[in-house]
Formats: sequence, structure tokens, C-alpha cells
Amino acid sequence: MSSPSSLTDGTLTKAGIAAALVTASAAAVAGSTGAFAAVGNADVSHAATNLTAYSSSGAAPASMPTQHAGVTPIAATAPAAAPVVKHSSPAADAAKKAAADQAAAAKKAAAAKAADAKKAAAAKSSDSGSAASAGALGDRIVNTASTFKGTPYVWGATGPDSFDCSGFTSYVFKKMGISMPRTAQQQYDASDHISKSQAQPGDLVFMGDPGDIYHVAIYAGNNKIWTAPEPGQSVKLGNMFGDTSFGRMR
Repeated sequence: MSSPSSLTDGTLTKAGIAAALVTASAAAVAGSTGAFAAVGNADVSHAATNLTAYSSSGAAPASMPTQHAGVTPIAATAPAAAPVVKHSSPAADAAKKAAADQAAAAKKAAAAKAADAKKAAAAKSSDSGSAASAGALGDRIVNTASTFKGTPYVWGATGPDSFDCSGFTSYVFKKMGISMPRTAQQQYDASDHISKSQAQPGDLVFMGDPGDIYHVAIYAGNNKIWTAPEPGQSVKLGNMFGDTSFGRMR
């Protein structure tokens, strides 16, 4: 609203404009709060003065409202970075695959080599263990044979008071828990044939041709044998004689 004094030549004076603005502001407040603030001459005069100052200087009056408390300004948001696209070529892919295949093959070869080495070590250990076991058993066989030193030879005797050659060997081996056939030829046929260089104490020594074995004894090492030689003699440690071959019973 404005008073008649605010009209000059059919136009609003600066004071009138100020009064209208004050009135509009009051109406807005009334709409939100339900109360209409009274507007006095002082308000009109103050608003007119401010508008006059703004009109003459071009700058907002110092008393104009600033940003309301509690209102957070919206910050400018930078646009999201575009995703990085990795480019590849068939040649690069092929080279990468070849390198991976080569690495896998090398790893497989190394594993196979390690497995072979482990297997060889286990076999060597087993052979050493077998040799040690055979050696220990051989020593026991020789020691047992020596306890019958002086027992007389009797053809066809199997001990323990007298022996023939194959009766002596079969009796000693039986005490070791090893069962053997009765005759020298049968013992040759049942044994594992070995060379002289492989022979160890406790192996068997055969005299005669492979198909015509006539004597058997127990090898004591260093070309010596424990044997029940022939009628009129007794069990003794003697030298090997005749054509010999070796066999092992374990």
C-alpha cells in the first residue's frame, strides 16, 4: 500500500517503491508465519533510503540480507574421469601366451627332475639297505657255520652231529629261517646266480658244471669257504677249489 503523497505525476516515487517492497516482504512473512507485521513510516523511510543508495551507487546496500544460516551452498562437482581403456594386439597376446606356456613347461620340467632325483635317492637308499641287510645276514650265516667246526663228514647226513656237504649248508641256513632243497644240484638250481665279484660272506659256492654240481659250501670271503669236505674229514674253513660258481639264498 502507498499514501497519496507517494504519487508524483502518475508515477511511483522512490519512497513509494520502497513502501511497496516492504509491504510485499511483510506479506511473505505473514504467509509463512500466519502474522502480518506492521509497517511504519520509519520502515518506509529506511527502505527508501536504502533503495536510493543502491540506485545512485549501483552496489547493494550494506543492510541487504546475506546467506541464511544453516544453508549449505552446493559445491561444484568435477565431471567423472573417463575409464581407462587398455588396448592390446594379437601379437602382444600371442607373446604373452607363449611366455606363460614356457614358464609352465619349465616348472613342469623342474618338478619332474626333482621327482626323478628323489626316486633315484630312494632306490639308492633301498639298495644300500638291502646290501647292509644281506651283509648282516651273511655274517650271521658264517658265524653259525663256524660253530660246527670239527663235526665229522658222513655221506647223506643232515646234522647236527654229522653232515655231508649239502646237509651242512641246508642245516646252517635253516637256523637262519631259510629253507633250501636237499642236494647240491637242487640248491644251485634254487639260488640266485651271481658273479664272484658280487659274492659276499654267507653266499653259496658250488663246484662243478652248472648241470653237474657235485659240491656246495658257504663262502666266508677272501676265497675261503666253510665246508664239510669228504669222508674222513670234518667241517672246516678251507680254500675254494675246482670250477666254482656262486649263488645267493635270502
